Amino acid sequence: MALCRLILVLNLSLLCPQFINCALVDACSFNVKVKQILRNEGFHRNITYGIVFNADDERERWLYRDCILALEQMLPRGLFANPDELSDLRRSQRLNAIPKNKVNIEMPAEDSETSSVYVIGKVTASKVYLWLPIHARYHRSMAGGGMVRNEIPQPVLYLRCPDQRLAACDQHVSPAVTFLCNGSSREKCSWKEIPYTMMTATPVWEIPVGNMDHYYIVALCTASVIVAGSFYLLKAIHEYKTADKKKKQY
Repeated sequence: MALCRLILVLNLSLLCPQFINCALVDACSFNVKVKQILRNEGFHRNITYGIVFNADDERERWLYRDCILALEQMLPRGLFANPDELSDLRRSQRLNAIPKNKVNIEMPAEDSETSSVYVIGKVTASKVYLWLPIHARYHRSMAGGGMVRNEIPQPVLYLRCPDQRLAACDQHVSPAVTFLCNGSSREKCSWKEIPYTMMTATPVWEIPVGNMDHYYIVALCTASVIVAGSFYLLKAIHEYKTADKKKKQY
């Protein structure tokens, strides 16, 4: 049935050259819904995305079919995506995610900047599921300790479709933007930002930090352990040399 409707659309386009353009303009309302959820525990977590294209008829579904979807996810300076991990995931074809900025994974949160990652997938059905592994940075201790809130903003949603079909939606979407070219032609890296409705609350990652009020206690205990360990090690060395010397005398 769906194939018959698609054939009908193609036949009408031959009889009426404006048919496809009119149909596309009607379908450009972009009834897209997104869920963004932070999963797992600890300092290594995943953001999962569920993108739903609420297409009511064949012409709307044809507008999205075989398009490439890209989410631009900005991360606060207290979080990061590991470029080496993303590279391994791309090679294993488990995930297509590309950092937008250079990332120093060793820097503490206070010395870092915000960063962004493109998460890419193909629209083969009305629902697309993507994910992104992220990690928490080290946060310097502060008076009173406690938790630091890292809010993860909503991603920006882009589409790139074959045969420039989204050109009919110019009045409904922002002008085309170009990214992820890597030597490709402009048509292969020209994207349209698509509006959507966020169905979930803003994810928040609360990261524990050390308590500066305990600095002197921790420093004293650490120094005591180092001194005691040093004395124990010197004593063990002395006893070993004494025993060895006695063996040689006999």
